[in-house]
Amino acid sequence: MPDLRHYYTAYATSIRCLIPEHKVDLDKLIQLLIEDKRANPSNYALIVLSEGAQWEGYKLREYGEPDAYGHRKKANVAESLADEIKQRTGEETITSDLTYDLRSGDPDFIDKLVALTFGNMAYDAMLESKTGLMSALVEGRYDLVPIPDAKLGPRKLDVASSYNTERYRPIYANKQGLPIFLNRAS
Repeated sequence: MPDLRHYYTAYATSIRCLIPEHKVDLDKLIQLLIEDKRANPSNYALIVLSEGAQWEGYKLREYGEPDAYGHRKKANVAESLADEIKQRTGEETITSDLTYDLRSGDPDFIDKLVALTFGNMAYDAMLESKTGLMSALVEGRYDLVPIPDAKLGPRKLDVASSYNTERYRPIYANKQGLPIFLNRAS
């Protein structure tokens, strides 16, 4: 399953989000954000950005020395977007990196249940000398599945069924029959 924490945050809070699977029209996004700000009595608008989000004309900036795998650090996309919005509109922008907040909140019942079950499944697989497998949720059910080939790259969100490309928001309709995390394995 792709990393959907940012998408799920936007889904649960009904705010706009940028995902790596869809390149944004920045002028249209800015217009929507200004409309959101004006409609909000507190005079602000929010947007969630996934790592890898991009817009027309955006070039990912990297910095620093390459690591052992040849990867360099990537510049913060949220800061780049905030700078671009401020430059085009003169509006004040603030960024907040929620990465660690999203990853390090207190686990709830579901977090604990899934983690404990995954660990026990992995232990059972070791006792049975099964290798090359990982614990997973498939169609909402626990299963052992082959570890995906890293050469396949990251899985993608199904934009057509999950993301409104005109409003830069999750799609809420037509979820009947989907598994609990709203995304079929791809």
